Amino acid sequence: MAGRRAAPGPPRGRSTAWLVALGIPIALIAVALGLAALAPSSGSSDAATASAAPETSAASSLPTPTAPPSPSPSMPVSPSMDASSMGMPTSSPTEDGEMTVPTEPPDGQSSRNPETATDDVEVYYNVETEDPVFFITIDDGFYEEEPAQRALDVIRENQIPITSFLTESVLSPSANDYFAEATSYGGSIQNHTVKHGSFADSATDVEWEICTAQDSLEERFGTRPWMLRPPYGAAANEPNVAAAAEGCGINRIIMWNLYVENNEVEYVSAPIAAGDIVLFHWNDPYLAEGLEKILELGREQGLTPAPIEDYI
Repeated sequence: MAGRRAAPGPPRGRSTAWLVALGIPIALIAVALGLAALAPSSGSSDAATASAAPETSAASSLPTPTAPPSPSPSMPVSPSMDASSMGMPTSSPTEDGEMTVPTEPPDGQSSRNPETATDDVEVYYNVETEDPVFFITIDDGFYEEEPAQRALDVIRENQIPITSFLTESVLSPSANDYFAEATSYGGSIQNHTVKHGSFADSATDVEWEICTAQDSLEERFGTRPWMLRPPYGAAANEPNVAAAAEGCGINRIIMWNLYVENNEVEYVSAPIAAGDIVLFHWNDPYLAEGLEKILELGREQGLTPAPIEDYI
């Protein structure tokens, strides 16, 4: 579409021509002077903008913090879980804010018995032995302060060898010392996965659950687990579980044939017998009472608790 043409103006007379001729150079000079006067101010503004830009850019590029993985819904974390409030030493932060972790195995823990160690993956529901012993294991790793302290008192008083299968996602850094002491009377710290996902659930990444926990527990406590307890006892005999465990350095899968919860004992076959493996949980509010009960039941059968590490 053609544009409009401007209407012609009146013809200029000769009497105004000299003004036009003189006005053009004067206007050009004024423009030049004006630009020169503005130059310092404009440069100063550009410098301020340049210095502010990196700060704005850095702030906008900061990553958004993300929350750590949530534990399994079946295992709520206690808000009161703190070893410092229990009168026990805690891991302390370094200058850069990192939590320190033990670099040496805790005193009193049992190492693996070279006479019984083999490379094959084996599953145990109990241990075949003629020795008058049984084995105490405790799962998970979250607890309430007062019951946990009472349980630790029973462990100390009776020097119980506790094999603890810990779930990484529910462990507080300040709880490291609690579990180190609880297993320092002949027991050890072993693997109960990261998030307690059932190995029978197809959505569970079995290898990730096992191997990530291996690395994390080794970093926390200074020793690498070689025993595994499957969450819920599920799929313990499945080939994929054995393969994942073996690939991460585990070749003993430990089940149980005697269970204690809320001070009640459930047997596969009563009474307690030599070689039985007893299962407890750290969050049991009656853990101390349950430990005392199982010790008494053992004494009635002439049995004492021993480190399972010595027998498998």
